[in-house]
Amino acid sequence: MQQRIVLGRREARSGGWLRRIGRWLGLAIVLLVAYGIYVKFEWWAPIATLRRPVTHLGEKSRVRLDVTDAGSGLASIVVAVEAAGTRYEVLNEQYPTDDWRGTGIHEKSFDLEFDLRRAKVPEGAATLLVEARDGSWLNALVSRKPSISQPVDVDLSPPGVQVLTTQHYMRLGGSDLVIYKPTPDTIRSGVEVGSYYFPGTAGLFADKGITAAMFAVPQDLSVKAAPKLVAEDRAGNRRELKFFVAIRPQKFRERTLEIDDDFLQNKVPDLLRVNGLPPSDQNLVAGYLAINRGLRRASEAKLHELCSQSEPRLLFSTVFLRQPNSAPLSNFADRRTYTYKGEAIDTQVHLGYDLASLRQSPVAAANDGKVVFGDNLGIYGNTVVIDHGLGIFTIYGHLSGVSVQPGQLVKRGEAVGQTGDTGLAGGDHLHFSIALYGVHVDPVEWWDPKWMADHVFDKIAGFPK
Repeated sequence: MQQRIVLGRREARSGGWLRRIGRWLGLAIVLLVAYGIYVKFEWWAPIATLRRPVTHLGEKSRVRLDVTDAGSGLASIVVAVEAAGTRYEVLNEQYPTDDWRGTGIHEKSFDLEFDLRRAKVPEGAATLLVEARDGSWLNALVSRKPSISQPVDVDLSPPGVQVLTTQHYMRLGGSDLVIYKPTPDTIRSGVEVGSYYFPGTAGLFADKGITAAMFAVPQDLSVKAAPKLVAEDRAGNRRELKFFVAIRPQKFRERTLEIDDDFLQNKVPDLLRVNGLPPSDQNLVAGYLAINRGLRRASEAKLHELCSQSEPRLLFSTVFLRQPNSAPLSNFADRRTYTYKGEAIDTQVHLGYDLASLRQSPVAAANDGKVVFGDNLGIYGNTVVIDHGLGIFTIYGHLSGVSVQPGQLVKRGEAVGQTGDTGLAGGDHLHFSIALYGVHVDPVEWWDPKWMADHVFDKIAGFPK
């Protein structure tokens, strides 16, 4: 007879709990293994991005690169150029594993300089490669494509440039015109004088390759400044060529201007408010210094921005007009010391002419041109800026009223506003400046018919149109 075994309730409950625990433990193990596979066999590869397109590489090219990985982290990054069987690595970085999940490095940025001539990379067609790898075990099983494989053209030869004008006699703070011809592979050219750059303009003559550049030797440099032509091609190759320039010295006036309480009370609070600056909290001298320093810098930066683009031709054909019936209150590049109660509180350079006539006199456009600005401009107050082509701009400041609009074409002598005392002006007058791409130059030359003929019109007339 078969014996039957009967389990008690306690034993049955214990067995049920063990089975449930076993099932949960098995599920946890499955999930853990799945998570490990997900992490260690991640499918998503790192992403590499060029911050700007690269189609040409020159002798000293720069490549700006960002690499990201959203998974286990970057394990290695290699940047290379391949051409005619030659592989030149400019970067090869390996990153150690931080823990079982990976390196923990999810972003890397690079600013790389390629020395392709030294690496003996041949000119012609090539490929820019970025090979970014993460910690995925799939890298050992699957052949992944490079993050970037970009066709490029390797060009190690800088463009050429030939100077066509021979006479360049200048004075400190003055201007001149150079005419030259760069080779066709040039995409950017102009004149460098110290840290200043004056771009050239092509297309003025029958030979479209001939280029003209108005340039200056700014007042804050010296007669030892050495202007040079520069030309660059698509690959970033650069040619520099010094050309003959004779620079005469010019002594600028030194002046002392006393700032009194009436001037501070009349000017400082309103200028701070109009230009969105913090109030002076009753310290008018501190407010004045914020205007004379900080607002002056901001005004010049805005002016430089307004003058950064110019019509690629001369919009005028005669000498510039000086404000009629006016007397000079100050000259170009006066070195000013500002005093308060007999003590010097600031020094600045005055970059223009102050011209006084009758109160609220009509202000005449100095030459034919196109208005690019007519509004408040910081220390200059109500201001008109006119583009005359080839980077030549005139600036009319401290106006009581503006009668022209941006985009409007004006003729020499046409009224653009009325004199006033807006901005940081102590009385009714016109602040007049001439600038080359925002760099102030001495207006006296542009008022001189002989200087205009010798330095601008005759040079341009020497080449067929």
